[in-house]
Amino acid sequence: MTAVVAVLALVSCQKEDNPYTPGEPANSNGYNVYFSAENPSSFVIGLSDNQFTIIVDRENGGSALSVPIECSSESDIFNFPASIDFAAGEITKEITISFSGADPFVSYSFELKIPEEYTNPYKLVEGYPAFSASMLQEDYKVVATGTWYDDFWTGETWAQELEYSELQDMYRFSNVWDEGYGFTFKWDKSTNKFSSLPGKMETGIVSSSYGMISATAVSFEYDAEGNEIDMLFKWTVSAGSFGNYYNIFYFD
Repeated sequence: MTAVVAVLALVSCQKEDNPYTPGEPANSNGYNVYFSAENPSSFVIGLSDNQFTIIVDRENGGSALSVPIECSSESDIFNFPASIDFAAGEITKEITISFSGADPFVSYSFELKIPEEYTNPYKLVEGYPAFSASMLQEDYKVVATGTWYDDFWTGETWAQELEYSELQDMYRFSNVWDEGYGFTFKWDKSTNKFSSLPGKMETGIVSSSYGMISATAVSFEYDAEGNEIDMLFKWTVSAGSFGNYYNIFYFD
């Protein structure tokens, strides 16, 4: 009886369909097109500008190639190109995105994708098959250069620029303690009074023990004798406060 059961089990297994169906091999056409990692995640455009460029790369530049682009945005201000057109031998291409009707100081997001058949997800490259970013128009311009002194964390000095927006009547220090970290404020030069000082903000300074350090403006003062802006901040982490320390901007 045992042998009969074993035979029946074998027959039953032989009749089952194989549920696995192999898919198409990745990158079977030999293409690998991607958006360069050099592209910024945010494009800051002047008020007089109406376009910006994005870098697209490919691995194989042997022949001419036209690659369609999948584009999307919640806004209708953008005019996206329909394709990326590589000439024979060209492995890097800049595509232009134009726009119209954007409001200043409003961030507009968008996303671009390379169709899957033109990518290779298993090949390590310095880029991505999909790219999400934002665009913002502003009128900040450099109005002064100088030296920044950090009296809190490092005690170091570095070159720094002071920017001004006529449209917003605001001053700005960009990329102060680290790339992407800065702040804005108002300064009435006729009275040397400061207002709209930054509230609690991340600085990009990271403590090995406590993590990201934040700064809250306590007071700003202009010292005419030293031709400097003295900025007193309260420096904090999630565990508490380091206390109040100055950062100083010395005008050239």
